[in-house]
Amino acid sequence: MFIQLFSNYLVGQSVITTEQRNSFHEEIKKTRVKLGTIAIAEGLLTEEQAEEINHQQTQQDRRFGDIAIELKYLTEEQVSELLRRQGDAAMKFFQLLVNTTGLSMEAVTEHLSDFQKAHGFTDAELEAVQRDDFESIIPLFATVRDTTITDLAGLVMRNLTRFVTNNFYFGKMKKAAEYSYSMLAGQKSIGDTNIFLGFSATNELDGIIKLAKNYAKTITITSSDEVYDAVCEFANLNNGLFDSVLSDDDIFTEMLPPEVYLNQQISGNVYYMPVYIDDSEFDLIISTDEAFVPGDRPHPLSLKKTSLQIDTSKSLPTVLVVDDSALIRKVLIKMLNENGYQVVGEATNGEEGVELYKKLRPEIVTLDITMPVMDGVTALKLIKEHNPEAMVAMISAAGQKDKLMEALKEGAELFFTKPFNEQEVISSLRSC
Repeated sequence: MFIQLFSNYLVGQSVITTEQRNSFHEEIKKTRVKLGTIAIAEGLLTEEQAEEINHQQTQQDRRFGDIAIELKYLTEEQVSELLRRQGDAAMKFFQLLVNTTGLSMEAVTEHLSDFQKAHGFTDAELEAVQRDDFESIIPLFATVRDTTITDLAGLVMRNLTRFVTNNFYFGKMKKAAEYSYSMLAGQKSIGDTNIFLGFSATNELDGIIKLAKNYAKTITITSSDEVYDAVCEFANLNNGLFDSVLSDDDIFTEMLPPEVYLNQQISGNVYYMPVYIDDSEFDLIISTDEAFVPGDRPHPLSLKKTSLQIDTSKSLPTVLVVDDSALIRKVLIKMLNENGYQVVGEATNGEEGVELYKKLRPEIVTLDITMPVMDGVTALKLIKEHNPEAMVAMISAAGQKDKLMEALKEGAELFFTKPFNEQEVISSLRSC
């Protein structure tokens, strides 16, 4: 965040070129090592322990070191040392400037002071920006009284770092009663409070495409609808984590299926914040307005199903995967097929899933909870009515405790939260 902001400022002041800035970003990415990677290299954590901590971060919006201390995998002193070993990315950037541009450290410090004045940062705020401390940074860019807005924005920025890329920065949050877009993908939570979280493009989709592909990682995305689907899943991840925070405060919310809208206009009060990945822009959209409407014509996603290679000569446990997200279906199919299972079918909603179950009679069914047409809990009830011995694993984002409890009461054997921990999924399936 800081390096992107400061380097862009230097480009604007003609201190460095765009090409130099890009090369600096690439160099910093090589040297900025994750805490878990250092801990494994030092023999302080096993790969399994680091994965467990990373997975817990997908369920709780907490720092890696704090979770490691709570699990008693690391001491506070060890975490402090690892943070020191991780290094100061800002200082590394300053050193790159000195070594490659001919600037003196005094000149870099002077430019930094001008940058601070241009943004109106206090000394403490500049220090927070240099540390990429989003909890402190967000209020500087989002001067909003509603803490729900700033808390959710901060969570999204932390998750961009965790699951998408370090190479991003954001601008000032603004409020609008109307907002036009070329594309909007997002999800609404309803209940004691109403919250909409989404990601949009006002013109070009380059930023949205980079968000989707970086989040999907090894899963190939080839169509516009697959891009929209991946962005919906990122919104779902953030909403789930935020809903789990709300539930800790006894605030009940229920997540509706994500939706996509094209070339329409938002009505109702909305906050939007520009986010830039490699200079490609998209907007973070948040609204707590009960009158908020994202659009009146949802875009139906046309998502191709995987071409399943079914080998009837092998006696492998058979699985039916039911999820409205093509990205999640691909992740699960790849994971299961690589670990001794045979996926024999996939369905895009609960209704289709029930019909395919009756037709294919798989040994295992994975059911997403939040789906259009028919949700996962309703589908579970119908599958259990058809076959009480059916083995069903429920899939959910964090923050759906009530739905998961209902599913377990209805006979679901297992549940997994997104994004998946492969070892946990496979070991749990094998234990059943």
